[in-house]
Amino acid sequence: MAAVELRHYPQVSAPLQAYVRESVLPRYDAYDKAHSRSHILSVISQSMELYGRLVEKGERGPDGAPLNPDMIFAIAAYHDIGVCEGREFHHLASGRMLEADTVLRQWFSPDQIGLMREAVEDHRSSNKSWPRSIYGRIVAEADKLIDFDTVFSRAILYARANYPELTDEDIFQKSYGHLLEKYGEGGYMRLQFSDSPNALRLAELRGKLRDPELMRREFALFQVHPLEPFVPDGARVLLLGSFPPPHARWSMEFFYPNFQNDMWRIMGLLFYGDAGHFVMPGQKRFDYERVVEFCRRKGIALYDAAYMVKRLRGNASDNFLKIIEPTDIPALLARMPSCRAVVSTGGKSAEQIASILDVTVPPVGGSVSFSLSMPGASSRSMTFFRMPSSSRAYPLPLAKKAAAYAGVFGI
Repeated sequence: MAAVELRHYPQVSAPLQAYVRESVLPRYDAYDKAHSRSHILSVISQSMELYGRLVEKGERGPDGAPLNPDMIFAIAAYHDIGVCEGREFHHLASGRMLEADTVLRQWFSPDQIGLMREAVEDHRSSNKSWPRSIYGRIVAEADKLIDFDTVFSRAILYARANYPELTDEDIFQKSYGHLLEKYGEGGYMRLQFSDSPNALRLAELRGKLRDPELMRREFALFQVHPLEPFVPDGARVLLLGSFPPPHARWSMEFFYPNFQNDMWRIMGLLFYGDAGHFVMPGQKRFDYERVVEFCRRKGIALYDAAYMVKRLRGNASDNFLKIIEPTDIPALLARMPSCRAVVSTGGKSAEQIASILDVTVPPVGGSVSFSLSMPGASSRSMTFFRMPSSSRAYPLPLAKKAAAYAGVFGI
């Protein structure tokens, strides 16, 4: 899987950029999403944008010299590198690791490296003291992500992960309380520059935080996947939809539970010549035991392309589904050493899977080959199939859908 690339910054030393690209950024690939390579690239980009704005305004460094773009670039690249030692004091670890990197001495003097360490240490929003230099102010501002859906969903995910015993109401109160404490009027999150692009976003966020009922309605729109991945021993095929429908539409506690969805009719027709093979006689629900036994026997693993979504409307349509937290598909595939096929069962899941695996989106009924590389394991040759949606809203007869799926299973 290809990594997200660092763009070129003409104002920054080319050898320094090459060093960061080859030796620094790859270390972030093992970190969590909040401190991933993509986050670092975003902070670098925003830091360099701020640099351009500040130069136009005539801002200078703490010694009266012009702002140094190489220093700004390196500070942004290293600011979260210490997460490998834990999140609580990662800013201090990051500063120490930057200072200990002797390669940087070919571009920076000891005094500059000291300023850079201070800037990295000062970047956290929760720090009570103001950054000691303009370099610290730049990275602290660039590190802020003020987007309502992002900050609210992260607060919800954090509360769920760390307090599993809490009720939904408790989760709402804890996540809402955290946002008020950090972003509300008088919160500890402070902008470093009054004309920063973050200023407008913060004002919009505070407007929502002042309305508890709006926040409660928004909270109800976020949904975390209700099922664990189904990974039978020896799984050879991984089916990935987008996200389960609202629970009120379920006819069983398993994947593709909506009785109006035709996935299990497709499988029944494909493997048994009977679209009703998995339907409970005389009932409008699927036979859970029969479905699960079939998937185990055929080595079919199931999950979805999204772990957390926001439902923009109260229906099951992918058109009104915003993916907030995608599934870590490579990690899921690492649990399935015999798997050689990843299958999307709808258009939205196809786009999401292709983005994660860094492959092109094949046409409906088509496929593309790719190589899956994971640390500590040899590359695995795989195929990504894009199948027609099993939803009845997709305009294709059931028999033709089954014929398309036959290629996945070599039938």
